[in-house]
Amino acid sequence: MSATRVLIVDDNPAIVTLVQEILATKRYDVLVAANGEEGLAQLHTTQQAGHPVDAVLLDVMLPGLDGFHILEQLKADPDLNQISVLLVTGVGESRNKALGLEMGADDYITKPFDAQELLARLNAVLRIRRTEQVLRQRNQELAALDEINRRVSASLDLDQVLTAALEGLERLVKAVMLAIVLYDDEAGEWVVRTSRGAEGAWLEGRIAPVAQSAAAQALHDRRSVLQTAVADGFWSEVLGLAPLDLLYVPLIMHDEPIGLLTVVGQPETLDAQSLPILERVASSVSVAVENARLYGELTAFAEALQRSQNQLVQAEKMAAIGRLTASIAHEINNPLQTVQNSMHLAAHPNLDEAERQRYLGIARQEVNHLVGIVRRMLDFYRPASGVAMEVDLNKAVEDALAFANKRLEQANIQLVVRLAPDLPPVQGFASQLTQVFLNIIINAIEALENGGQLWIGTAYHAERDQVVAAFRDSGPGLLPTAYEHLFEPFFTTKTTGTGLGLAISYGIVERHGGTIEVESTPGAGATFIVRLPRHREEEAD
Repeated sequence: MSATRVLIVDDNPAIVTLVQEILATKRYDVLVAANGEEGLAQLHTTQQAGHPVDAVLLDVMLPGLDGFHILEQLKADPDLNQISVLLVTGVGESRNKALGLEMGADDYITKPFDAQELLARLNAVLRIRRTEQVLRQRNQELAALDEINRRVSASLDLDQVLTAALEGLERLVKAVMLAIVLYDDEAGEWVVRTSRGAEGAWLEGRIAPVAQSAAAQALHDRRSVLQTAVADGFWSEVLGLAPLDLLYVPLIMHDEPIGLLTVVGQPETLDAQSLPILERVASSVSVAVENARLYGELTAFAEALQRSQNQLVQAEKMAAIGRLTASIAHEINNPLQTVQNSMHLAAHPNLDEAERQRYLGIARQEVNHLVGIVRRMLDFYRPASGVAMEVDLNKAVEDALAFANKRLEQANIQLVVRLAPDLPPVQGFASQLTQVFLNIIINAIEALENGGQLWIGTAYHAERDQVVAAFRDSGPGLLPTAYEHLFEPFFTTKTTGTGLGLAISYGIVERHGGTIEVESTPGAGATFIVRLPRHREEEAD
């Protein structure tokens, strides 16, 4: 610890000599200035050199600028205003004492003074100064720690968390290098994940050898380790600095080390006083690293789950179309047969031009019908994009009916469709909603084994701002036991099928912010009602 530095500003050589002798008994480092201007110059010089003065003994009566003017300039200077000032006044100068204290002097002493009184008053102001310095430093540390905690807790991105922690520590610790070393499970090595310093960008990603060093001790003992003026192979080589100071603070989670906060400094610059703040930061970083890791695992799981759901939805699309394969083949074969016959007739040599054009027109019409079927199927098969679009619910119903139309005819089912005109669009994915409606229609067809009626309608519920699609069949209805489990995966009342159709439909409608309901009485048919909001909740947010 360096000696306390005191500046004497006095033009009386006898007084200066006396004070020097008194201060020498307590090993003070004493500087002398004969006037105010010289005193201010010395204060600035020592401050810039990194060896600031701790206290000034300032005589009030000085040649040139008097002590009050020097005091005023000193207190107005942000680099010097924390220096303690002890005014030296003459007997009976009570007015000067009061004025000096009002201007910011810490205390005063009257000439002639006693050596013990001088030392006592000087020690008192220095003690107060040291206390204020400690309080200021603690306030700065707490403010910096609060800022670090705020930034660390504001993100679940690991790299952002670690960078925020080191940026905050840069304001608290005088270091050549700050680094966070984490264990890489895939590589099986301790790796520098983030660093701050001249070599920071080059260090990141490098393997940090910790097996045979103080770092290994910090990890094993789960406590901080400080080394001063040592030659470390890795850090000395990286920074070109030897000797150096090293401070390792382990990052602990669930009583297991997950990393190291590493501080590298010039020799004899790091000490144990910085350990408490570093250990608090290390504790916050440990929690943040664990949160980021858990968030990463959760995100990966959610992405895998989403991929599985998408694959399941796509597979159920294929299954739904598979149940309509024969009728779709018939739907395609009929236009093809018509095109073939029309082209054959149009090619007859004795046919007049008007008839030929009529047959060609029929062929063109059927080709357009085929193109529409193929386009509809391609749109249905195509996986939904990640961006919700405006969907015309009437068109989604019509597309579903287009797939099932032939099957409805073959099953002798009377179809009644009432689609509301000017139906407002909903936000969602057209192919997924078509899949929901197609699944409901196929279930109705399979329920109407001996024919019957299927009524389909759409409407807009203005009060709830919902678009509604309803499907009512005249089939046997549902038993109460089936009604309770209808939307559960793998539940089915049929001898064939996966039991996933309604479960997937329920999930699709739910992700659109809507509901799917069923009303049924045994022997009186079943009604499926799909309600969808015009605007999804995440868009409103």
